[in-house]
Amino acid sequence: MPVEVDASVWRALLNACRLHSATNLAGTIFEKLVELEPMNAGNYVLISNLYAAAGLWMEVGQIRTRLREKGLERPPGVSWIVVKSQVHCFVAGDTSHLQSDIIYASLNSLSTLIKENGYIPDLRLVLRDEEG
Repeated sequence: MPVEVDASVWRALLNACRLHSATNLAGTIFEKLVELEPMNAGNYVLISNLYAAAGLWMEVGQIRTRLREKGLERPPGVSWIVVKSQVHCFVAGDTSHLQSDIIYASLNSLSTLIKENGYIPDLRLVLRDEEG
């Protein structure tokens, strides 16, 4: 029985390309995703992160340009943690949390402490800000 291949299957393949550094195949898969979901910003973010991890900055720039041309925006990073049975949601760059001053001060303190103790961050997926 044939199975219809939808965007979620193509996205899984694109993520596999990221895991295996298959940048050539990733481009083909990404274009198929764009055909199926032209306005899904997450697909652009996925291929952009893949290219960034591979050091392909020109391709990252091209993807960002396409994203802007379509009027799409990269969704901000979001994290959730549970502390004492209460869920806390954090959005990258957001300072609306009631205790954001304390949170950011604690984060800076922890960052300094772990670096002083030998932590070396993996910066392969940190994107360069070429837009600002």
